[in-house]
Amino acid sequence: MTITIGPELEEQLRERAAIEGLTIEAYVERLIREDEEWRERVEEPLDESNPEFDEVHSAVMQGLEEAERGEGTPAKDVFADLRAKHGISR
Repeated sequence: MTITIGPELEEQLRERAAIEGLTIEAYVERLIREDEEWRERVEEPLDESNPEFDEVHSAVMQGLEEAERGEGTPAKDVFADLRAKHGISR
């Protein structure tokens, strides 16, 4: 099977595959398998019966308090940083 992709995406695949020490084919196969695993994963709802609830609730409340005080980083800046860090264009 042949799949055609744009040159920019192909270059990204080549770079990331090389970093991982894989061929492009092996890298793409791994991405597809990882995607399938994520899709199969069933998230349990996070409610008070979940052991992580207190930690998550505390972190969310802390973030809200910081936001109310005007602290923190605007979401648009956070997303811009993440896009730059991971080589994602809009």
